[in-house]
Amino acid sequence: MMVFKMFSPISNIKSVLCIALCLTLSCVVYAKHSLAQDIRIGVVDVERILAQSAAGKSIEKQLSVRRESFQKEFSARENNLMASQKNLIARKNELSNEEFAQQRKSFENQLLETRNLFKKRRRAIDKGLSTALINLRKHLVELTAEVADDKKLTVVLTRDSVVIVEKNMDITEEVLLRLNAKVPQINLNM
Repeated sequence: MMVFKMFSPISNIKSVLCIALCLTLSCVVYAKHSLAQDIRIGVVDVERILAQSAAGKSIEKQLSVRRESFQKEFSARENNLMASQKNLIARKNELSNEEFAQQRKSFENQLLETRNLFKKRRRAIDKGLSTALINLRKHLVELTAEVADDKKLTVVLTRDSVVIVEKNMDITEEVLLRLNAKVPQINLNM
């Protein structure tokens, strides 16, 4: 009777299900293990490359020169406007109301013109910087893809999205060297 219960149909179904479950789990574990071995990850420090690359430094240098020139030009314009305003105020009693109103209107037009020119030049600098950085990032992505292909990496993450990483996963230096060789300078056009 006991032998009969061991080999009952219900017992056989349980055994088959148990074996199927074990096989399924072993396949999942094997697949995860196999998948983990196939994924190769690299990490690139984009901010470091933007700051340390020859192209990034050239953009920063050009921007500094343009900003300094911009600052000098508008400081001179501001000084001229302040002198015009002082002169207008000093001559207020000497001028008739119509002459004063006319000169005040002329001064206000100069002030408005200077403000508009300031905004226009500021937008031109911002647009030139944006275009240059987009160009630099485009080259950075292309060269990162090349390094990833050479090293047969399947995933590349940015350094700021990773807390801890093994040094052998960091491809920043190789990307930086290739970027410096391929793109030593990017012009800041305005």
